[in-house]
Amino acid sequence: MSPADQPENRAFAPADAGFLVSIATLALLATALEAVVDGTVLTLTGEIPWVYPLAWQVLAWLGLGAAWVLVHRGLVAWLRHRAADPTTPEDGAELALPDPRATSTATTALVLFVAAVLLGVILPVFLVGQWRVPPVQLYLDLYTAYGAGAWLAMVGFAAYHVGRCLLFALVLTCVQRAAELRWPSRTVRRAPVGGLVLGVLLALSGLLLGGVASAATALVCCTLLGAVHNLTGRSLRWTAPATVAVLLFV
Repeated sequence: MSPADQPENRAFAPADAGFLVSIATLALLATALEAVVDGTVLTLTGEIPWVYPLAWQVLAWLGLGAAWVLVHRGLVAWLRHRAADPTTPEDGAELALPDPRATSTATTALVLFVAAVLLGVILPVFLVGQWRVPPVQLYLDLYTAYGAGAWLAMVGFAAYHVGRCLLFALVLTCVQRAAELRWPSRTVRRAPVGGLVLGVLLALSGLLLGGVASAATALVCCTLLGAVHNLTGRSLRWTAPATVAVLLFV
């Protein structure tokens, strides 16, 4: 049984690239809706802390995190409902995938994962000369706004971040699978197409919010994340937690 046929991957087995792209688009739009709402609040009020006192900010993040998890599970359930039988692929449709249990493959995946995390921290230093660790900076910003209760806000943010990253991991996985179905070649199967596409999407928003350094960091780190996805069996079981860790520093 190849990694693509394992139970956790069967949601992505349907030979329908357009449907997979639609799922990825819906997952991305879910997080885009949040940006529209926050942008509207900022436009009308000028500052978030005034609208979101500590208790409301925590509840907002917890609610968003729960909503994104539910959206993620709903989209995956929809994929499984549409899934074809992955045990009977057409001749030549499935090419050999890297075995995530192989020592060399696992080592390469680990090295790329660590590189993605480290580059998320140090790449902005080389591009703009500014040392900034996002989780630490977030805590300092929350401490400025809420004082000693900042740790509680961080708990809410952690829940929100996990839910958001589950959707981004779904985007990466669906795009990778759709590309392989559309262009069934060894080159496409080895290329981190899903990570590259996710990187471009996040780079566009990063360019508007954080400039060139933010956009470049998102593109590089997400591309490496896509390579990790390919090396670990193209499974959300591994890609989702890797996405949570990498995007925490992007």
